[in-house]
Amino acid sequence: MQAFDSIPVIWFGVMLIVLLSVIIELGFRAGRWLSGRAGEKGLSKHPMEAAVTTALLGLMAFMLGFSFSMATKRYSERRALILEDHNTAGTLMLRADLLPAGERATAKSLIEEYVRIRKEVVDRRSLEGIEEVITRCEAIQGQLWEQAVTLRRETGDTALNLYLATLNDLIDTDAKRRAVAFSNRFPNALWGTLFFLLTIATVMLGINSGLHGRRSRLASSALIVAFSLVVVLIIDLDRPVTELVQQRRSLMPSDN
Repeated sequence: MQAFDSIPVIWFGVMLIVLLSVIIELGFRAGRWLSGRAGEKGLSKHPMEAAVTTALLGLMAFMLGFSFSMATKRYSERRALILEDHNTAGTLMLRADLLPAGERATAKSLIEEYVRIRKEVVDRRSLEGIEEVITRCEAIQGQLWEQAVTLRRETGDTALNLYLATLNDLIDTDAKRRAVAFSNRFPNALWGTLFFLLTIATVMLGINSGLHGRRSRLASSALIVAFSLVVVLIIDLDRPVTELVQQRRSLMPSDN
């Protein structure tokens, strides 16, 4: 998990807005100070500062668009795997009827628990206790596999091969879900670049306003809020469990 996964995205957004507001204010004051030192002659034109600010804002918009595209792709991959997991769990529940009567109830009880605890993680919209959930899911998979393999050896019933194949698919899908959710995250270098550009662009916007001795608080605030909202949405989409973006109910494993 990444460093700020423990921070709710709403609070992260509020802190980012406050931080950028402070940065742009400091930039404005620095611009005023530089303007005062330059005197009237130095205040005549500032084409370079304006050009750099425009270029940085354009680069920032490009980076946000690029990052949002990546986050959306990851989110779509997780949704597809949730649907695959949902269908596989449903098929496994149906094929559990192939088990002998004495073992059928045990297997179905374990499958129901497996589905329930996975749904609770999504409904809770938090990574709290995720390690325990993963451990319990792996234990259930192991119990189901051991039970099925033992029955196949003892009974020699080839129909159980269907059940074993579906159970294997369930285990594979779970591994893919964890890989996409926890391993295939945004690299720290990308986050560092994104926040560095955001800081520099905000500083230069403040300095440019200070050099010209005028600013629009409404326009600056609107830009800060817009950038912050996009960053917050990217963070939420990149997390294994989203807080703001809801999964469609039809894709939840509990809908079996």
